[in-house]
Amino acid sequence: MSIGLISTAITLAVVGVSAHVFMEWRAGESARQDALCKAAQEHIKILDVRARAMAAGLSVEAYAEAENTQVHKLVSALDSATNDAEVEAVIDAHAAELKAQDTATDAELKNQGNQQFLEQKLIKQRITTDIKQEMERAAKAVADACG
Repeated sequence: MSIGLISTAITLAVVGVSAHVFMEWRAGESARQDALCKAAQEHIKILDVRARAMAAGLSVEAYAEAENTQVHKLVSALDSATNDAEVEAVIDAHAAELKAQDTATDAELKNQGNQQFLEQKLIKQRITTDIKQEMERAAKAVADACG
């Protein structure tokens, strides 16, 4: 009778330890998966900025500088607004401008043909095939890591 009790206690201890180890492994795997997902999302953001810069015919640094210029322009316009109606008008105008730019850039990012982008004729930098392929791989990596 004591052997049965001892074997039951050992079995319960092994099951308890196994369950605890499994739960710790799952928590570690979940944290690892979250880190992979965040890294994949950050990589796709970087590629998106590179592609947008290329679509605009700018270097990444010039594209970032252009964004900073737009931010300063918005802040100046908001600082000069004297009432809530003017602030709302500045925000609405800026939102419309950004939406128009995003629409044009998104169209170029999806464009596989030979259309001119924003009337650029002499110097034009297209999104290279390697960047397009890297973006596709990055999107797949995000889907795999986050899905």
